[in-house]
Amino acid sequence: MKTYIEILAMLPLMVICFQLYSYSDNSTGVDRQRRCQKLGVFYMAIGTTALIAREPAFVFLGLVLIMMGLRLMAKGLDRLDKNIFIDRYGGPNNGSEPKKKDKGD
Repeated sequence: MKTYIEILAMLPLMVICFQLYSYSDNSTGVDRQRRCQKLGVFYMAIGTTALIAREPAFVFLGLVLIMMGLRLMAKGLDRLDKNIFIDRYGGPNNGSEPKKKDKGD
């Protein structure tokens, strides 16, 4: 019964955390960076604190918050002026259409 009550208390908290995550993620520009960084650090701190409780429901909540915090911090570190993409593969023909094979090949 105790675990059931913990889960019932945890579900609205998870919904609120996800709403704040979505709000921060849908912002743009400098506001997005600032909000994502601050909320990411907050989620990491709350997630780590939830792990200390050592109750299965709170440990699960802590792990989810830590994962969300890491994603938010990564999005907060994203560059604003993305003109150069070093992670794109241009291929041997640098993005042009691939060669078409003839019937003889």
